[in-house]
Amino acid sequence: MKPNFRPILILGLLAFCGLVGGWLIRGLGSATVPVKIGSFPSVVSPKPTREIRSTAPRVSRAEFRDGTTVELFASSKPDEIILRFPSEETYQTFIYTLTGSKIRLINHLDSLRAMRLKFDDWDELSSLLNGENITTYDSLPALPAPSPPGLAAQDGLVGFGDSVLPWLGIHSDNSSWGAGVRIAVIDSGIVPHPDLPGLSKSIAITPFPENLNDTFGHGTAVASLIAGNSPTAPGVAPAADLVSIRVGDETGKADSFALAAGILAALDAKVQIINISMGTRENNPLIEEAVLLARDQNVVIVAASGNSEQEDACYPAAYPSVISVGAVDARGEHLDFSNYGTYLSVTAPGYAINAAWPGDRYAKISGTSASAPIVTGAIAATMSNGYGITMSARQAAEIVMSYSDEAGLPGPDSEFGVGILNMARVMNRSVPGIVDGAITDQRIVKAAGVGMNDELEVTVQNRGTSQLINTLLEINTPLGSRKFNATNIAPGAIQTFSMPVRLSSLTKGEEIHVNSKITLGTPGQDDTPQNNQREDTLYPR
Repeated sequence: MKPNFRPILILGLLAFCGLVGGWLIRGLGSATVPVKIGSFPSVVSPKPTREIRSTAPRVSRAEFRDGTTVELFASSKPDEIILRFPSEETYQTFIYTLTGSKIRLINHLDSLRAMRLKFDDWDELSSLLNGENITTYDSLPALPAPSPPGLAAQDGLVGFGDSVLPWLGIHSDNSSWGAGVRIAVIDSGIVPHPDLPGLSKSIAITPFPENLNDTFGHGTAVASLIAGNSPTAPGVAPAADLVSIRVGDETGKADSFALAAGILAALDAKVQIINISMGTRENNPLIEEAVLLARDQNVVIVAASGNSEQEDACYPAAYPSVISVGAVDARGEHLDFSNYGTYLSVTAPGYAINAAWPGDRYAKISGTSASAPIVTGAIAATMSNGYGITMSARQAAEIVMSYSDEAGLPGPDSEFGVGILNMARVMNRSVPGIVDGAITDQRIVKAAGVGMNDELEVTVQNRGTSQLINTLLEINTPLGSRKFNATNIAPGAIQTFSMPVRLSSLTKGEEIHVNSKITLGTPGQDDTPQNNQREDTLYPR
């Protein structure tokens, strides 16, 4: 947000926090061709700035909370501007003042008191706003593109390919999952593909190209991660009803008016879930008000956290009512490019995943734009038992996050949110007798003060539905070994064990190899024994 009366930027391209990165078609079938989509620059490249002169005496009128009487937003198109007003009266009054002027009303959102205007003469527009207290918002929500910052530099990454479903714990037929759930995909638009179901509705806020195969494939790829129905590019909830809402064009451009209009169109289409794999770094009140309308109608919005390797919040993902999704690779490791912060809700697969692409092709994609629709599909699958909807989207979202796998720092944290999506736990939550213990994290915690001990912390989670009784944890390091007994760990609960270590005995930069394992005292076969042992190389700083 810019201070009042600062120059107004008419047009600029701002990356959506580097979102999605690395969407690359790599020859997954005979119909594929190499395609790489590049990231937008993380700077605004405006036309020459122009000022609105405000010389008239201030007249008492409706205001936003900060005293602003008109909010002005950058448009994705040249010689257009977006305005929003604090009251119905000032909104309608300004529409009336356009009568007889050369300023053209291109579109309007009455419920948000917002309008898109086209002008030929800036001075004429400026004169209509004379005397207003104006706040400008320069950034543009954008669809993502190529390799996110740091992607190539991160070592040891493991991709998913077509194995997302088994990695999530889906080993049986999921073709009926999501039946009866209507999902809006606000993106670059979904085009027909053999591996996608037919659309319930297609809404083009931004027009499609004449040849649908020329459509930016981001929206089609996102849709396939929700409802893809083939082994090549499988989705989590193939039976869900999809509503395509196109707001981004072939260059990835959109603006706050288009995104807000997309949310309103989704509400009109009576969806239960909205997936948004785009956004902006700037807190945008026009988008925020649309998000609040969705919240008030009990519609769940799932959004990608962004790919710029930053703690900066991305919107709409950062709004409190939105489920913000980060990315992990097939090792379950946090991807460096995935944005992090206290606003992060949950993480899901986001590296080298097969997806559908226009022209009956496929893409291998990476980024939090891929992670968000996987969580959207998980919520839809949780809502529906294959025959109809059994709970609300909000209830299903709470279940999906409650049964996520603990990762990173114990409890919710800024890199993983509440944890990593696990559909096996979600769908089997009512099945009694499941035994599943796991070591989730090992880390060095340096002493807070002089004379205090440094400690090695190891966290164990019960991912089953049975109590874990007398679980033996054995920790082995070059600095010593230790055994612990966890008397009782309830289903879903975690327990962290601390072992003192003397880091002063290490040479500067020396690494520590930590090998831990658990032995369950609870009768029964462990459901996933591969996570009962963990090895990490830690680098104390």
